[in-house]
Amino acid sequence: MRADVLLVYPPWVTYSFRSKLKKMLPPLGILSMASCLEAQGFEVHVVDCHAREMGPGGFRAIVRRLRPRLVGITVLSPHYVPANYIAAICKEEVPDVTVVTGGVHAEAHPEEMLRNPSIDAVGRGDGEMLMTELARGTAREKIEGLSYRVGDQVVHNPPRKIEMDLDRYPLPAYHLVDFDDYFPPVSSYRDLPAMNVLMTRGCPGKCTFCNSANTTLRSRSVEKMIELLKCLRAEYGIRQIYFYDDTFTVNRRAVLDLCRRMAEEKIDLSWICCVRGDMFNEEMAKALAAAGCHQVMIGIESGSKTLMAAIGKPIKHEVYQRVVEVAHRNRLEVRGSFIIGHVNETKDTLRESLQFAIDLDLDFFQLSVMTPYPGTVIFEQFKSEGRLLHEEYSRYGQNEVVFRLNHLSAEEVNRFERFAFWKFYSRPRAIVKQLKRLRNLAMLRDLAAAFAFFFFERLRRSGHSAEWEKWLQFDLSTVLNPKIPLPEKPRLTFEVRQNLAEPVFH
Repeated sequence: MRADVLLVYPPWVTYSFRSKLKKMLPPLGILSMASCLEAQGFEVHVVDCHAREMGPGGFRAIVRRLRPRLVGITVLSPHYVPANYIAAICKEEVPDVTVVTGGVHAEAHPEEMLRNPSIDAVGRGDGEMLMTELARGTAREKIEGLSYRVGDQVVHNPPRKIEMDLDRYPLPAYHLVDFDDYFPPVSSYRDLPAMNVLMTRGCPGKCTFCNSANTTLRSRSVEKMIELLKCLRAEYGIRQIYFYDDTFTVNRRAVLDLCRRMAEEKIDLSWICCVRGDMFNEEMAKALAAAGCHQVMIGIESGSKTLMAAIGKPIKHEVYQRVVEVAHRNRLEVRGSFIIGHVNETKDTLRESLQFAIDLDLDFFQLSVMTPYPGTVIFEQFKSEGRLLHEEYSRYGQNEVVFRLNHLSAEEVNRFERFAFWKFYSRPRAIVKQLKRLRNLAMLRDLAAAFAFFFFERLRRSGHSAEWEKWLQFDLSTVLNPKIPLPEKPRLTFEVRQNLAEPVFH
């Protein structure tokens, strides 16, 4: 018997050992699509190549065994080459399979994806109903949000209407993944096992570096979220939750209601969430803490007010200072996330960011290198200005400079990243904070691994097996069809996902 649907999450090959330090929890988009498909009676399988550290040979064996009729592949920018390889493997093993890609990279670059003859279609926007219609055998020209080839041309069907009521989607199909394959971010968990959830989709922010900027905000109801949290606690024994919402506290009334219900019903979970500096106050902090939250993450991005304004996030320093004070007063840990390597970054602005993190008295200091992902404003800007050093998307992992800066070299940015971590965490106050939060040997082990990675160059260069590295040895140049034209101007993600007065797709 053939399986109806196989949903695949490709590997982030170049993350190497660094992936051990970052969040690696199930792909919620895939699990949401899976639950919708199962609700319609389809047999669904999920393969997370990254979590299972699976090479091409292992994946090929699964495809050969399942012989799926429909394959869906999530494509983030670092997935680009492996995703194309996955599509080729599927077609080699099952020639009549329908292969569709989705995710932020695919929807921003549908023509690029469709140059691969092994990819039959690209889904734009939410994939739940799109994949269900494909599984039912609906004619492709009738499926909204679908892009596909007709000869050497790409046809873009009209965008799908945005689903505002996320309660219409069943709860994610967590039963389709092995929880042993996943682990929480180092230094963020308090209890194990841990799992991720989403209450909202979209973000009203206008950050120029983010795919979620300007996308329509919608939410599950508090009632459904309580049902999900109870299910994870009772059926799977989960003790820690990660709210993956881009800005969890943006819907103030719903969050306060959720926290009240969690406290009243004594849902025994510890959890963390992301907050925006200008959407957090004493009332919110008290509610979060009373409901079991122990850590909030704030995207501060830079200590330079000039750079903050340039990236569309002009939040004043005083606002962040109040957020940290309020959080600490309510016994909430604070993780501050910064981005270095802005196009106008200087040695002075780098020092401003580090000093601001120290002055804020953050519990955790997180650094990423500015990365212009397709679909963002800065990708469109840097590409038009000829700033991109390359478009080898497998290297777009927030740990490498991939565009030309005005004042700094790539080496200067990378050197500062190492220096900043050392400067922040080698302070006696920071060391004491880390030691105080340790609750068991596992937390000590994870903390030691994180510090070893950042402070020893040998570990920074360590990689996976030779089989794992084969994902990047797929030669795309031998399969891509150059006759399919690419758009002259890059698309922005929010334009792709939403119906506009002047449609992007015709």
